[in-house]
Amino acid sequence: MFVDIHTHLDNQSVIKIVNDNFEEKILTTVGIHPWEVGVIANEVPRDLQSLGMTTAIGEVGLDKVHKETFEKQIEVFEEMIRLSESYKKPMIIHCVRAYSEIIEIRKKTRATMPWVIHGFNSSVETMRQLLRHDMYISLGEILYRNENQAVKILKNIPLGRLFLETDVSGRDIKDVYSKAAGLLECDLDFLCRQIFENYGRLETTH
Repeated sequence: MFVDIHTHLDNQSVIKIVNDNFEEKILTTVGIHPWEVGVIANEVPRDLQSLGMTTAIGEVGLDKVHKETFEKQIEVFEEMIRLSESYKKPMIIHCVRAYSEIIEIRKKTRATMPWVIHGFNSSVETMRQLLRHDMYISLGEILYRNENQAVKILKNIPLGRLFLETDVSGRDIKDVYSKAAGLLECDLDFLCRQIFENYGRLETTH
């Protein structure tokens, strides 16, 4: 089984599980992306609270490239955390240049549900700080764009905290796993089993 912890289908954020026969299981996620907070109403839409069949909340988070909405992003992100904790759903988190704020908000809110930092692309020290606060790290395009940095990060992530993803790249998740296994110099089947176990831990939080 190949778990694609963050990808997109018809412009919707989803989790996709692919077996060896290329059969897919699509798992829905729901949330307000930080790029969208400038166009939503003052209140978080109530329909987000219809979360019974939703696998996770996401993608949500903070993005300092959009500085003009950053305070609103924080407000919406904290509401997403409230829903995550209330409905016992893990979160898929988009973070750009705001890792310290993500950590501070996790501490402030005393959140206990798992958070997956998707598309991580920062330093090993930043990654270690996230791990110290019980977060998972998901890697995607960094495996192709900066192999040297990817190797450093991969070798410092406990395999029990690792996910892989395709996001909007259009890549095959099996190729992403093969790339990661090559960089880690580990067996592909072993990596698949480990990440599937990680996903199983997210599922048991429901």
